[in-house]
Amino acid sequence: MIIWCLAFYIWFYVHRPWEVWPHLAAGLRPELTFWAFFACVWLFTLLTEGVRRPLGNIVTLGVILYTLAIIVAALFSPYTDVFENGTVYEVLKYFLFFVILMTSVKNERDLKIVVTAFTVGFFLFMAHSYRNFLMGGVIWMVGANRMYGINQTFADTNDYGSLLICALPMIIPVLALCKKHWHYLFVLGYVLLTLRSVMLTGSRGAFIMVVALAFFMALFSRYRFRLLPIMLVVGMVGWTVMPEDLRVRYQTIWDRSIDEQANQNLDGRLEGFYGGLETWSNYPLFGAGPEQYGRVVGHGMRAHNLYGEVAGELGTFGILAFLFLLSCFGINHYNIWQNYKYLQEKRLEKEGRYCWWVSVGIMYAILMALMQGLGLHNAYWFYWVWFGGFQALTATIMQEKVLDAMQGKLRPKLPMKR
Repeated sequence: MIIWCLAFYIWFYVHRPWEVWPHLAAGLRPELTFWAFFACVWLFTLLTEGVRRPLGNIVTLGVILYTLAIIVAALFSPYTDVFENGTVYEVLKYFLFFVILMTSVKNERDLKIVVTAFTVGFFLFMAHSYRNFLMGGVIWMVGANRMYGINQTFADTNDYGSLLICALPMIIPVLALCKKHWHYLFVLGYVLLTLRSVMLTGSRGAFIMVVALAFFMALFSRYRFRLLPIMLVVGMVGWTVMPEDLRVRYQTIWDRSIDEQANQNLDGRLEGFYGGLETWSNYPLFGAGPEQYGRVVGHGMRAHNLYGEVAGELGTFGILAFLFLLSCFGINHYNIWQNYKYLQEKRLEKEGRYCWWVSVGIMYAILMALMQGLGLHNAYWFYWVWFGGFQALTATIMQEKVLDAMQGKLRPKLPMKR
């Protein structure tokens, strides 16, 4: 049951129904109520089934250090109290989800349920947001009618578009599970809905990320010479059917003479980076505290730059913790790749294919998150911790498969004789 609670919580957190229908949650605390139920189920599961594996992956250390860096920055901040900082509570929820995830997923089947639930949850969130757009839910911003997320947390058009792109690579492991026609139709629908939604957000950062993700996925695919022409045709068709106001907005990426306000927005991204470095020079050890960049520089706005945000708000401790977390992703991916190669040599590539595709999807997602950080403050978003948990479990399960292969417990499936 705990696995299905994890799967439900992924949708619950992303979609956030208490923000979509606040009148239904009036007088209630739906998130707190669910967490109380979630914790009880988890503790009961631990008492009855135990923990099969400890939190022994290197990503666990990276997640702990990064969470600690955020909490310490809030503790030493001259601008905020740690008990009043909403970011601290969000980060603690991420960490608790990480612990429950790592101690509850016991095999590859459980991992498949949780990773698939991630994609399904995002699909429902996107579909609801797109329906809201079709019903007239648009926001006029910087000369264009733009789509936004249905809930309050991800209502910002730039946040929403970039979030969808960071989630898109997780369709890769779902594709590995496809066996029936409707499975492939779901994957196709998810990709097309993501591209359509990103286009309608008018987010130039998300637009650039779409192009970059398509390029990298085609470049590292063995079908690159087939995919590149297809992607080129899809891009041309998408550009043709794009509303005129959005097309003009995207043209400001390479033609800054079109819109002066758009130029100011681009310059603000650079200001967030340099302002973050200046804040770091004033608070070098632990930073100014989570989400305190605007108070330090005086304009009250967020940094709009991941790297300036980490440096200015978390200080040297936060920089080192963030870099270590990123290195943990790289180390895990390398180990999974080595184990997958071993299984291929033993003609057991089918045993390790799903885990390999999960890690590939996560690395693409992390790459998109780092690109997103060039123009967005995403240092405290959930995916740094969630993807860390997914990859840590993937690495552990892959290592178990290799050990089973070494002990002769896994054997290649021979073709049936006719």
